[in-house]
Amino acid sequence: MTQTGRSISNQGLVFIGTHEGFVSRAYRDPAGVLTIGYGFTMGSRIFAGWWRGLHGRGLGVGDSITRAQANMLLGRIAGEEVVPAVAARLPALSQTQLDACASVVYNLGPRALGWRWGQALAAGRLAEAARLLRKTGITAGGRRLPGLVRRRADEARLLETGDYGTGDGANTPARPTVRPDPELRQVQRALAGLGYRPGPLDGRPGPQTEQALRHFQRDHPPLVVDGIAGPATRAALRREQSRRGCESAGIGTAVVTATLAHALEADLRWALALAVLAGLLVLAGGVALRHRGRLVPWLARQGARWR
Repeated sequence: MTQTGRSISNQGLVFIGTHEGFVSRAYRDPAGVLTIGYGFTMGSRIFAGWWRGLHGRGLGVGDSITRAQANMLLGRIAGEEVVPAVAARLPALSQTQLDACASVVYNLGPRALGWRWGQALAAGRLAEAARLLRKTGITAGGRRLPGLVRRRADEARLLETGDYGTGDGANTPARPTVRPDPELRQVQRALAGLGYRPGPLDGRPGPQTEQALRHFQRDHPPLVVDGIAGPATRAALRREQSRRGCESAGIGTAVVTATLAHALEADLRWALALAVLAGLLVLAGGVALRHRGRLVPWLARQGARWR
């Protein structure tokens, strides 16, 4: 319970934890920020204070955290950092609406409450707020990410209907879990592009995809080799794609440069050959001009011989 008298529900914590995903070892997210647990970074006052108190230093790549520790911190961060920001701006929310907004703030920060969806919600326009939320904060690094699209859709549904997506909501039943996952399809495409073999690029989990993930994780420590496309693995895939893209661009530039150099070299060889030939012709002309008194009669005699 916070000073505002509001608190996130257990379902709300599960909702956030499910969307964040638990990672036991620190990794760099797509923006290069060290992250661990349920999306914890040193930017969180609660996490930074707890981590420094335990280790006497900042978070480092490869550092680890237990799930029990992460669960405790998730509750503290939500209760002490997230919910107060939501309740202060939107005090009249229902519990499910508070949980939905807490998930948004946990992911995007308190400033997101002042965006268009938050303004619509503050004005009591719930349907409009849900519609706008579905389009909010769904890109990272200039790219539209399926995971963020799905999260915003789930948050908007929770905000509007009270459905947590587990069958425990106010209106709709649980969603099927066997449908293709656009984010997993993106992971499969990345694996295939990097030379791993995930099987069909259909967005469905399977033994081939799991094996390809394990091979990729084994090749990129300190990733945990578990065959799961968690946040750390997805971030590593994006970094590797970017790195390979830069290398390909470098190789392409080198090939073009070498081709141009070869062409220039060939042109220079031809120019040099032509210059030598021209020089020989000029030299021959000079010799002929110098000895024309003897050369002309000799040519005349040769012509008469062949007639």
